Amino acid sequence: MVSVYLYVPNLIGYLRLALAFLGYAYALTDYRVLLGAYSLSQLLDAADGFAARALGQSSTFGAVLDMTTDRASTTCLCIVLGHLYPQYITLFAALVMVDMITHWYHMYASVLSGSDSHKKVTNPILAFYYWKPVLFIECAFTELWYLSLYTLHFTGGPLVLGVPAVKLTLMFCTPFFVFKQVCNLVQGAVACEKLVAYDEAKKKSK
Repeated sequence: MVSVYLYVPNLIGYLRLALAFLGYAYALTDYRVLLGAYSLSQLLDAADGFAARALGQSSTFGAVLDMTTDRASTTCLCIVLGHLYPQYITLFAALVMVDMITHWYHMYASVLSGSDSHKKVTNPILAFYYWKPVLFIECAFTELWYLSLYTLHFTGGPLVLGVPAVKLTLMFCTPFFVFKQVCNLVQGAVACEKLVAYDEAKKKSK
């Protein structure tokens, strides 16, 4: 029997981490390497889920690996952005805190509730957010927002109607980015309520 550590989806997860790390190694010297490596890592995010379903290799280990890989990637990119845009270091620190805390609470609350997926939710905002087409669009444009902001430090790209293409991309992605932050806060609040309810239920059962 194949060890869960060697499941194909998890091997893809390890590759995603290696690609992200490769990109960060060149983050300040060659922005094209980071763009390529980071983008490929994010594309593989969809591949690991597909492989898990197709091969019947879904696992809690894999789900946590996927979530922590996403969080680590975003955190490291925010560190780079904080270096490139030191005047906004407080914003990037806040984004990291919100991203890490709300996803950890949400994942932990899902496990305690016995759910087999953190994407199974009842809150209407989160149900909309975790609807596959919406989730794909939100994650894609949020990552594109971060990458556009990163790229803009080095180049604006060709002009489109007199505006740098990279800046236009950043502006277009901003509403999607903001909505994702709202969803992060909502899922954090919902998760906190679940954990409090869990604690109360434990007290009553004693």
